[in-house]
Amino acid sequence: MKTLPARTLLASAILMATGGQVFAQSDSSLMLEEIIVTAQKREQSIQDIPIAVSAFDAATIERQRITRVTDISLYAPNVEIVNSPTNTTAATISIRGASQINPAITWENSVGIYLDGVFMGKNLGSVFNVADLERVEVLRGPQGTLYGKNTVGGAVNLITRKPSGEFGGKLSAEFGNEGYWSTRASVDTGEWAGLKGTVTLYKEERDGFADNRPDPFGNFLASEPSGDEFQDADEQAARVALLWDITESIAASYTFDYSDQDISPRLGQLTQTSLNSFLSSGGLQDAYLTKDDERADKASNDWSFEEKSESYGHALDLNWAGDNIALRSITSYRELDWDDTLDIDGTPIDIFHSSRDVDYEAFSQELQLTGSMGRLDYVLGVYYFDEQADVFNPITFFGAFFPPGLETALNNSYGLDNESIAVYGQTDWRPAMFDDRLTLSLGVRWTEEDKDQYIDHPGNFLSTPDDVFKASTDDTFDNTSPTVAVSWAFTDDINGYARYAKGWKSGGFNGEASSEDRFLDGYGDEEVDAYEIGLKSLLLNGRLQLNLAAFYNEIEDFQLSVFEGAAAASLVANVPEFETKGGEVEAVALITEDLRMNLAYGYLDADYEEFPKGFTLFDKNDAGVPYAPENTLTVGVDWTLARTDWGIWDFHIDANYTDDYVPYIDPDQVEASQIDDRTLVNARLALSEMPFPGDGALLIALWGQNLTDEDYRINTIPFGGVDQRVDPNGGSGVGWTTSYFGAPRTYGVELTYTF
Repeated sequence: MKTLPARTLLASAILMATGGQVFAQSDSSLMLEEIIVTAQKREQSIQDIPIAVSAFDAATIERQRITRVTDISLYAPNVEIVNSPTNTTAATISIRGASQINPAITWENSVGIYLDGVFMGKNLGSVFNVADLERVEVLRGPQGTLYGKNTVGGAVNLITRKPSGEFGGKLSAEFGNEGYWSTRASVDTGEWAGLKGTVTLYKEERDGFADNRPDPFGNFLASEPSGDEFQDADEQAARVALLWDITESIAASYTFDYSDQDISPRLGQLTQTSLNSFLSSGGLQDAYLTKDDERADKASNDWSFEEKSESYGHALDLNWAGDNIALRSITSYRELDWDDTLDIDGTPIDIFHSSRDVDYEAFSQELQLTGSMGRLDYVLGVYYFDEQADVFNPITFFGAFFPPGLETALNNSYGLDNESIAVYGQTDWRPAMFDDRLTLSLGVRWTEEDKDQYIDHPGNFLSTPDDVFKASTDDTFDNTSPTVAVSWAFTDDINGYARYAKGWKSGGFNGEASSEDRFLDGYGDEEVDAYEIGLKSLLLNGRLQLNLAAFYNEIEDFQLSVFEGAAAASLVANVPEFETKGGEVEAVALITEDLRMNLAYGYLDADYEEFPKGFTLFDKNDAGVPYAPENTLTVGVDWTLARTDWGIWDFHIDANYTDDYVPYIDPDQVEASQIDDRTLVNARLALSEMPFPGDGALLIALWGQNLTDEDYRINTIPFGGVDQRVDPNGGSGVGWTTSYFGAPRTYGVELTYTF
């Protein structure tokens, strides 16, 4: 019954977008602007490529306040991006049901994130402010040929603005509730001897969304609060971009990006306890229980100390362009230092807390050759990727119950040294006999990956011999991923396509494994056979863009994240057969010159077809499918209210609906962790192009996000474990559940000066 409002709203929005009566009198000069993307490694119209793509240009990014990867899921169908449990700078990303719920550094992502063509190796630390975004592209479905491993769900391309070559820039400041303020300065240096530059600086601070108070119950086991607030922020970012036109055919660009985030951890609310937990039966946790559908504005935690993420990257992009041929080299080095110390029991008692100290670095080199020969376009490439990481991961159980000197910490550590190489190619051929209506696309990518990983569990005085182990191992994985697509232009404005693509994630080892056997056994490769048909159209003389897609994915050895609550660790296990299918609708309608509407709807059906035998005590029919809401829907309106001599009034509003879903597989964990459906409303009212002394212009905008102040849970950590089932005496198999909520209503004012 919960899906009915979304379907009703979808039908109403499509009727409104396509009904002839809502359009003003026809104006042949009034039409939507063409959107150019680089989804296939070269510039193409979004309407011509046989891929389901959502694209957002600079104006859309500004109106919808898209600054981080988590903002994207509000506007793309069948895309769910949320902060990972406990964290603000790590992301859980799901596209068409393909996800990795834990951003552990040793695991592979299901969705690739790319910054100016550079692969961001891990989702840990991926939620940072990207300075000067020019365009965002969300590719749905496997992109194994041109993007390679870790794109079984799709890819997210973040493209930043290039130097303009003319002196100018933007200065902006924002002020909002919860003590929020930010400043941004972006300046183009002009051009000197063919060298252009852009420098961007960003600073943000915000108070917390909840207070960390002393224990209100006078519990003698309680400790002092670890801080004053939860999720207060102190962030800064910088970007330097240089573009040098060496000759008419040779250009070099260099970019440096930097992000530093110092955030107190997100509030973990204790939303469930169990009769199976002696902590609950003893009354130690029950006093701190909160509701699972209401965000708390205060709580008591003793170990919510920090979350820090510092990252930087260098990228050198060299281009040579000849007649119908171009050669490109992308060289990149990235580094991430990431730390957190978290209270995960939802109380001021030291029951369970953990820390992670992560050092990660990655180097990549890619060579691309693109060109055309008559009716044949091609992309050829060679790719190399190398990454190293070391993680120190101490966790402490029941520290409040032992005297000083008896340390209960498990000072675990693990790490990796991985290397990958790939060769790929794709061609698009337009046979002459079909008068450019037919395009045949063929592609293939070969990848080999070497993984070398280690783990060290030293144990403590409570550990059994099986708990103490140290091991290292390595393995080599390889794969060949083809793509075949057929496109047919019914008219100049209506294109249909059918596509088959294979996606791949290499196997690996569980860095958080609770035993040596589970680490050494590891998990196998995941492969996806994806089938998709779609229609891309410009209707009503170019005033209505309507794109449709239907997909069916067969996933073999699906890499499923399983949280072992009893061991406070996660592992990846292979599910033999997993299927997802569904459909997507994206529509943009230019009602009048001053009124535009957009819609994005996604339907998803995900099921386990075959479950691993002996893996759990439950079967596939009871298992949850993480981060796979059945319906997602966004409806938005952009309305130019007035054009005056002293500025232009623009209003944007959107409503974003996400169906209910679950974040875990185990039925007990699902029962305690159900994520309810939610609708978020965002709006912005701007007065732009206000004349300013000189050649400058001023913008003033009022904005609000989650305007209805909806309380919504985004994920949980349920302790107990997949080895526990419902207690025959009525207690749940989950000892307790800590829940994490999305941001409350935020609002503010923006001032921007452009010169």
